[in-house]
Amino acid sequence: MSKVPGSCGFPILSDRSLDFYRNPVKFVDKNIQEHKSRVFCARFLNTPTVFIGCNDTIQKLLTEGSEHTELGYKQFMGEIFGDNILFSDGDIAREFRASLSELFCHESLSSYQTTISRIVQDRVLQLGCLCEVPLYSFMKSLSTEICLSLFLGMDFRDAEDTAERIVNLTTTHWHGIISVPVSIKLPLAGESSFCKALEAKDHLLDIIQKKKGENSSHFPDRIQRCPPSGHESFVNNHLLLFTSALVPKALSSILTSLLLYVGDQQTDSQRRLVEDEAELEAMLLEVQRLFPPFLGGRRVARQDFNLNGYLIPKGHALVYMSYHGHRDPSIFPSPDDFDPKRWSTCNSEDRGRLFCFGAGPRGCVGQRLVWNILKTVVGELLKNYSLTVIQGQDLTQKWLPVSRPKAEVKVKFRKKTGS
Repeated sequence: MSKVPGSCGFPILSDRSLDFYRNPVKFVDKNIQEHKSRVFCARFLNTPTVFIGCNDTIQKLLTEGSEHTELGYKQFMGEIFGDNILFSDGDIAREFRASLSELFCHESLSSYQTTISRIVQDRVLQLGCLCEVPLYSFMKSLSTEICLSLFLGMDFRDAEDTAERIVNLTTTHWHGIISVPVSIKLPLAGESSFCKALEAKDHLLDIIQKKKGENSSHFPDRIQRCPPSGHESFVNNHLLLFTSALVPKALSSILTSLLLYVGDQQTDSQRRLVEDEAELEAMLLEVQRLFPPFLGGRRVARQDFNLNGYLIPKGHALVYMSYHGHRDPSIFPSPDDFDPKRWSTCNSEDRGRLFCFGAGPRGCVGQRLVWNILKTVVGELLKNYSLTVIQGQDLTQKWLPVSRPKAEVKVKFRKKTGS
């Protein structure tokens, strides 16, 4: 086994967290070049950390490496979310996954589609005949309505005030996820973002408790029939997770990246995405490859183990960079080129090399639902409108906390005749 190149240095003094957060892509690119390796180590969050930008090594970490690692998220996000499938390990995570699997089976997904289609069609109708739209904000609003309607039984048509309050609470809750996890109240200084997030969490749980008893919408009803131990907290914490800003932000990130590319294409190309499902799937895969909504993920080694030829010491954190794994030239030829055709030629068997939804035993349990939402939104929009990105805008990408344009990019939707 080889030692991972690089140095973790001394505690605090050698920490590279600030360099990473300033520009994570540049930080990893620089270290890959310096160490001539897509796997290297540095001190991050004051912890010895192995950064992984090699596609094959990421895949092995998420599959074979799962028995030697834990997620390592709970210390940062456990208080914000409570115990759920995303932040649990071992037997608890397996129990959660088995219980939730029925919620995302074929029968369940079919029952959710009516709600998804109704919301998307209503929103598309509201766009009017010719309009300029701030794309990311529109997609975030649409994705939020889909998630709250689906997972909580909300109906924005009849409860606009309640819906707005819940959206505001989920935003406050999200800000706690990306803030420093310290709950403090200082005289005159107000509350920290983390403290406000915990208060928002309590309000959201109160709303969830009320909503569970007042409707029999498909998802809230189904999740209450799931059979794990600690049933009440299981239901509440997972409804909190599914209705949080986490899912809408991922959806809006992917949709924004895809539609910005589509907006530069000819009308015929846009029409083909509606008529040819294989072409739309290839486009969605390529968008997720180049613009994953989240840069990567984190694990912590429970013991010394061999990861694709590297010795990983117990206690070391591992940060896998989906962005860099998706641009690994050993897997993806011309890795920085946007080329949907690669999914029917050289990379036709490589869907498992994308890590937007994780991989292995911890892969996203709701991936097929996300896929259905993405296809429904894109299909309905392009069936009714031609799309153009307004020229002269700043399309520079930011990567934290989610992938999206730095500026609020506007696009023009022109209603098709006969639609």
